[in-house]
Amino acid sequence: MRTDKMSYNDVAEWFTRCRNPDKGRPVMSWARMFKVGDTYELRHGSTKVGVFSPDNKFTFTMNTQEARNSSVTLSQALQRTIPFLWYRKGMGKYRIKPTPQYEEYKAQHPDAYAWHYFKDVEGYELFDGLQFDLNTYEPTNARPKMSDTIDPVKRKEWLSALRKFKQAVKVRARLGVLESLIQEVAQERSKHRSRYDWEMPDWNTDMWQDMLYTSIRDSECPTELLRGIVKSVHTGYYQSSISVADVLKECDKICTNYSVDIRRKFGVFNGENNEVPDMRHKDDVPRYEVEQDRDTNEAKMEV
Repeated sequence: MRTDKMSYNDVAEWFTRCRNPDKGRPVMSWARMFKVGDTYELRHGSTKVGVFSPDNKFTFTMNTQEARNSSVTLSQALQRTIPFLWYRKGMGKYRIKPTPQYEEYKAQHPDAYAWHYFKDVEGYELFDGLQFDLNTYEPTNARPKMSDTIDPVKRKEWLSALRKFKQAVKVRARLGVLESLIQEVAQERSKHRSRYDWEMPDWNTDMWQDMLYTSIRDSECPTELLRGIVKSVHTGYYQSSISVADVLKECDKICTNYSVDIRRKFGVFNGENNEVPDMRHKDDVPRYEVEQDRDTNEAKMEV
């Protein structure tokens, strides 16, 4: 398929040569295209990257966590598959740029590199439901930049609540609450032969994010939340046990990774819809069946 420009009809014609439609058609070495009704879905593993629809539009269908898990692959390979460039703006923030606009930029700046384009030309904020018209390669529902929609009052409330919540977790650490939960989790894990059998929370689900949000908002530390944080600590060959410091670090990591989602619940971004739409079809494969590691560079909390 051409990747400089692409239409729904191009994808439909290309897919007619698929040997086994039920298994989808491979797209390069990292993705597969599936026909679902009248639409065509581009999938990376169990993640649905986006959908080509008969009205000649392409809609991105990834939430924050899926975008984070697939970001490295998409930043390198997306533009070689469909006519869109992907790049990371910050933690949980990703931008999309149509490749036809990039080709125009290269024609005007023949000596420029790709990173010059990312720096000079602002992309469109990625969210679950971002849609592009493939006739013009302009978005039909672009949101303002997050930095332009911040409510200073709500932001102050968020930062104050976050500081109080982290302080409350430290207090539990000094009281020995975390140590007792670590022992409970260690005993529970000892009953399983492999760490792949361990029960670990999925922080991308509404249940865990709502619990985290209400706990931060009310400066509370329910036992279920603290147990979930303890269970989220990864151990391996070089670290077989969990310490209180590991739990505090994991708490920082979770708050950083899901900062954008929780800030939306606080109403920090007042210029956009703070509720992230779920574009997943009811028959889609469940998300995050396998826990994936995430790299972070957040500051540590100390006891």
